[in-house]
Amino acid sequence: MLLSQAKLHNNNNNSISNAINMSMKNKGNNNNNNNHCSPAILYLYPCLDGVFAALAAHLYFKATSLLSPLFFPNTVYNPLSAEDLPLNEIGDLYLLDFVGPDGFVQEISTKVPRVIVLDHHKSALEMLGNEASLGENVVKVIDMERSGATIAFDYFKDKILSPDVAVKHPSVHEEFERVRQLFLYTEDGDLWRWRFPNSKAFGSGLKDLNIEFDARKNPSLFDQLLSLDLDNIISKGKLSLSDKQKLIDEYLRKSYEIALGNAEFGHCLAVNVDTVFSELRSELGHQLATKSQKMNLRYVFPPRNYSLYP
Repeated sequence: MLLSQAKLHNNNNNSISNAINMSMKNKGNNNNNNNHCSPAILYLYPCLDGVFAALAAHLYFKATSLLSPLFFPNTVYNPLSAEDLPLNEIGDLYLLDFVGPDGFVQEISTKVPRVIVLDHHKSALEMLGNEASLGENVVKVIDMERSGATIAFDYFKDKILSPDVAVKHPSVHEEFERVRQLFLYTEDGDLWRWRFPNSKAFGSGLKDLNIEFDARKNPSLFDQLLSLDLDNIISKGKLSLSDKQKLIDEYLRKSYEIALGNAEFGHCLAVNVDTVFSELRSELGHQLATKSQKMNLRYVFPPRNYSLYP
């Protein structure tokens, strides 16, 4: 009963259980080489979904590990390579919410004892869907129905409950439960579902806190995330969301029609924005597409369950 209550999602949990069982089996095979190495956590940056996936890893290793994990923010525009990592210090390597460029998993799996992939992007499925291209030391959970944060929450929460894992700080169980709503709100916004009435306010309020998501630059990152109060974030987010919508409305009024490919592909709306406005580019783009649709022009919305990289 405790296991089912701990899960954020009750669907497709076999993939989580299978991944944990496989990772524990592989860990036994690699124990001799892995005892004095730290786990490495590569997580998508700067991304709310990626940093909450890293938070789930932080809680797990806080509860179980004698060795502090090494956290590496990983950007899409300049992804980490094997040469960027202290491979001689790394045991298990986790790829959270971003698997790196094509071929990275195959390469890095030959240099570390084990690679665990927790992701939900279509690109990850396309790159890693072929089991034959992966080594036996690669464990993966790729689920496009969830976000990276909730996949990581379920994976690390379930792993703590495994009888094969020695938990040194049981209080972490309560910490997982205390922040579970933050993970659900993060997923709701990351997948553009907006099933929770205050998801946009949550995202706006959290962004306004200007928390640095790079754990190497901000040693207090995970303490800051664990101290977040959902109601307070939403309350402040509602106020800032109203101000941001006024700014978006102003830019929408300045939008103009452009031809795509010399009109070969039709017309759509465009707008000029400055770098100060860049943090609202996704929401502006969505509302610009809605306005284009109403004017019978070309428009593009993110498909269902699509997650935008930053």
